[in-house]
Amino acid sequence: MAKKEEEDAIRAGVSAWEEWKAANPKLRPDLRRANLSGLSLEGINLNGARLQEADLEYCRLKGANFAGADLTRANLQGTDLTEAIFLNANLTGARLTNALMTRTDMRGADLTGADVRNVRRDRVGRSKY
Repeated sequence: MAKKEEEDAIRAGVSAWEEWKAANPKLRPDLRRANLSGLSLEGINLNGARLQEADLEYCRLKGANFAGADLTRANLQGTDLTEAIFLNANLTGARLTNALMTRTDMRGADLTGADVRNVRRDRVGRSKY
Protein backbone atom coordinates (compact mmCIF):
# COMPACT_ATOMS: atom_id res chain seq x y z
CA MET A 1 0.00 0.00 0.00
CA ALA A 2 1.08 3.53 -0.72
CA LYS A 3 2.42 5.45 2.21
CA LYS A 4 0.23 8.45 3.05
CA GLU A 5 3.13 10.91 3.18
CA GLU A 6 4.26 9.91 -0.31
CA GLU A 7 0.75 9.92 -1.73
CA ASP A 8 0.10 13.39 -0.26
CA ALA A 9 3.37 14.69 -1.74
CA ILE A 10 2.61 13.44 -5.25
CA ARG A 11 -0.98 14.75 -5.11
CA ALA A 12 0.47 18.20 -4.27
CA GLY A 13 2.24 18.25 -7.64
CA VAL A 14 5.64 17.79 -9.21
CA SER A 15 7.41 20.48 -7.11
CA ALA A 16 6.16 19.01 -3.82
CA TRP A 17 7.14 15.52 -5.03
CA GLU A 18 10.66 16.65 -5.90
CA GLU A 19 10.98 18.27 -2.45
CA TRP A 20 9.86 15.02 -0.80
CA LYS A 21 12.40 13.04 -2.86
CA ALA A 22 15.19 15.48 -1.97
CA ALA A 23 14.34 15.13 1.73
CA ASN A 24 14.25 11.31 1.46
CA PRO A 25 17.04 10.40 -0.97
CA LYS A 26 17.52 6.86 0.36
CA LEU A 27 13.86 5.82 0.21
CA ARG A 28 12.40 3.99 -2.78
CA PRO A 29 9.04 5.68 -3.46
CA ASP A 30 6.15 3.41 -2.47
CA LEU A 31 2.92 4.25 -4.28
CA ARG A 32 1.50 0.74 -4.50
CA ARG A 33 -2.28 0.76 -5.06
CA ALA A 34 -2.39 4.59 -4.91
CA ASN A 35 -5.31 6.25 -6.67
CA LEU A 36 -3.65 9.01 -8.68
CA SER A 37 -6.11 9.10 -11.58
CA GLY A 38 -6.51 12.35 -13.47
CA LEU A 39 -3.42 14.10 -12.05
CA SER A 40 -1.18 16.31 -14.15
CA LEU A 41 2.37 15.26 -13.34
CA GLU A 42 4.37 16.31 -16.39
CA GLY A 43 8.08 15.62 -16.04
CA ILE A 44 7.76 13.83 -12.69
CA ASN A 45 10.63 11.58 -11.61
CA LEU A 46 9.30 8.18 -10.53
CA ASN A 47 12.56 6.40 -11.25
CA GLY A 48 12.57 3.06 -9.38
CA ALA A 49 9.19 3.70 -7.73
CA ARG A 50 6.90 0.93 -6.52
CA LEU A 51 3.68 1.51 -8.46
CA GLN A 52 2.16 -1.96 -8.45
CA GLU A 53 -1.60 -1.76 -9.04
CA ALA A 54 -1.50 2.06 -8.93
CA ASP A 55 -4.34 3.85 -10.71
CA LEU A 56 -2.85 6.39 -13.11
CA GLU A 57 -5.83 6.44 -15.47
CA TYR A 58 -6.18 9.64 -17.53
CA CYS A 59 -3.07 11.22 -15.99
CA ARG A 60 -0.89 13.67 -17.86
CA LEU A 61 2.59 12.16 -17.51
CA LYS A 62 4.35 13.74 -20.46
CA GLY A 63 8.13 13.44 -20.01
CA ALA A 64 7.80 11.40 -16.80
CA ASN A 65 10.70 9.15 -15.76
CA PHE A 66 9.66 5.58 -14.84
CA ALA A 67 13.09 4.02 -15.40
CA GLY A 68 13.38 0.87 -13.28
CA ALA A 69 9.90 1.39 -11.78
CA ASP A 70 7.59 -1.52 -10.98
CA LEU A 71 4.21 -0.86 -12.59
CA THR A 72 2.93 -4.44 -12.35
CA ARG A 73 -0.84 -4.44 -12.99
CA ALA A 74 -0.92 -0.60 -12.94
CA ASN A 75 -3.78 1.17 -14.70
CA LEU A 76 -2.47 3.61 -17.32
CA GLN A 77 -5.58 3.68 -19.50
CA GLY A 78 -6.04 6.89 -21.46
CA THR A 79 -2.86 8.36 -20.00
CA ASP A 80 -0.58 10.78 -21.88
CA LEU A 81 2.86 9.13 -21.79
CA THR A 82 4.39 11.28 -24.53
CA GLU A 83 8.21 11.23 -24.21
CA ALA A 84 7.99 9.24 -20.97
CA ILE A 85 10.90 6.96 -20.04
CA PHE A 86 10.22 3.34 -19.09
CA LEU A 87 13.81 2.10 -19.40
CA ASN A 88 13.92 -1.38 -17.78
CA ALA A 89 10.52 -0.81 -16.12
CA ASN A 90 8.22 -3.69 -15.21
CA LEU A 91 4.79 -3.24 -16.83
CA THR A 92 3.72 -6.86 -16.46
CA GLY A 93 -0.08 -7.04 -16.69
CA ALA A 94 -0.41 -3.24 -16.90
CA ARG A 95 -3.39 -1.67 -18.67
CA LEU A 96 -2.28 0.78 -21.35
CA THR A 97 -5.49 0.83 -23.38
CA ASN A 98 -5.90 4.12 -25.28
CA ALA A 99 -2.66 5.56 -23.81
CA LEU A 100 -0.74 8.11 -25.87
CA MET A 101 2.84 6.88 -26.23
CA THR A 102 4.49 9.19 -28.77
CA ARG A 103 8.31 9.09 -28.58
CA THR A 104 8.07 6.95 -25.42
CA ASP A 105 11.27 5.11 -24.46
CA MET A 106 10.36 1.48 -23.70
CA ARG A 107 13.86 -0.02 -24.05
CA GLY A 108 14.19 -3.02 -21.77
CA ALA A 109 10.63 -2.65 -20.45
CA ASP A 110 8.74 -5.86 -19.67
CA LEU A 111 5.21 -5.73 -21.10
CA THR A 112 4.39 -9.39 -20.55
CA GLY A 113 0.61 -9.72 -20.38
CA ALA A 114 0.07 -5.96 -20.68
CA ASP A 115 -3.09 -4.72 -22.40
CA VAL A 116 -1.85 -2.48 -25.20
CA ARG A 117 -5.04 -2.32 -27.26
CA ASN A 118 -5.58 0.97 -29.07
CA VAL A 119 -2.31 2.47 -27.82
CA ARG A 120 -1.58 5.56 -29.89
CA ARG A 121 2.10 5.60 -30.66
CA ASP A 122 4.80 6.97 -32.89
CA ARG A 123 8.46 6.03 -32.58
CA VAL A 124 8.07 3.92 -29.44
CA GLY A 125 11.39 2.37 -28.34
CA ARG A 126 11.86 -1.40 -28.23
CA SER A 127 10.25 -3.47 -25.49
CA LYS A 128 10.44 -7.03 -24.25
CA TYR A 129 7.14 -8.87 -24.86
